[in-house]
Amino acid sequence: MIDRWQDEPDEEYKPLNSDEARQWRSRQPTSPIWHALTWQTGFGLIASAGIGWVWQSEMLAWSSAYGVLAVVLPQMLLLRGMAGMQERWSAQAMLLRFFVWELVKIALTVAILLSASKMLGEMSWPALIAGLVVTMKANWLLLAFRTANRSPGGKG
Repeated sequence: MIDRWQDEPDEEYKPLNSDEARQWRSRQPTSPIWHALTWQTGFGLIASAGIGWVWQSEMLAWSSAYGVLAVVLPQMLLLRGMAGMQERWSAQAMLLRFFVWELVKIALTVAILLSASKMLGEMSWPALIAGLVVTMKANWLLLAFRTANRSPGGKG
């Protein structure tokens, strides 16, 4: 009986030397993290404008845009804090640094949300949360868009 769930036998594993690894990395597409942040920001602001337009309310649009800010500003800080450390740091130091910057990101997000009523005056929490959620989930749309445009051979 043939087991249809059995994987095909892999080729023998051969570790890459440093030159081969460098060449392999140069052929891999870069991860445009700042492009993803721009996508998030744009999609969140379009959603905020749409909320304001549909309900004919500038206050709802500003509340939603503040939710966008509560995602984007802390994420920018995290990305800036993590930038350029791949080559110089050990894996443990990178992990620790990531956790520290993630903690800073969470603290800043909470501070932005707590200051919302003071900064905006009249505001709508549901609109703010809608802007926050739409902005956070925009990356899924970017991932879906990239996956849909990828060629079957995986080179797109």
